[in-house]
Amino acid sequence: MGAYVSLPTWWRSNDSRYRLVLGKCPECGAHNFPAEGVCASCNADADFEEVEPEGTGTVQAVTVISGGAPPEFDEYQTREGAFATGIVELAEGARLPGMFCDCDPSEVSRGDRVEAVVRRLYEQEGVPRYGVKFRPVE
Repeated sequence: MGAYVSLPTWWRSNDSRYRLVLGKCPECGAHNFPAEGVCASCNADADFEEVEPEGTGTVQAVTVISGGAPPEFDEYQTREGAFATGIVELAEGARLPGMFCDCDPSEVSRGDRVEAVVRRLYEQEGVPRYGVKFRPVE
């Protein structure tokens, strides 16, 4: 079983999936993704100020998935082959997981500059699901 996300939960998180809305901690000023919960920097349980990031960042970790992808990505992997996924640190300092697109997956490296773009992720419950992926910046 992969990461099943119900349709109501998916719709409720559209802002974070399409606009990468971050939460700015009122205690320490750190940016968090998602914009809810406890601050990853100071552990404060506070109401975050929502901030829309510039959308660029740096690859912190990357791996290429060439087999055994989660079920929701089976169709994608069959159609596209291996794909790269990893952790990106946005210019604002928040770190988040993401897939890489518009590139050869074997050429994505730690330290590469990337920008966020909205792309189709997968289809579940008959509904195509879109969200942010990252592509290399020249």
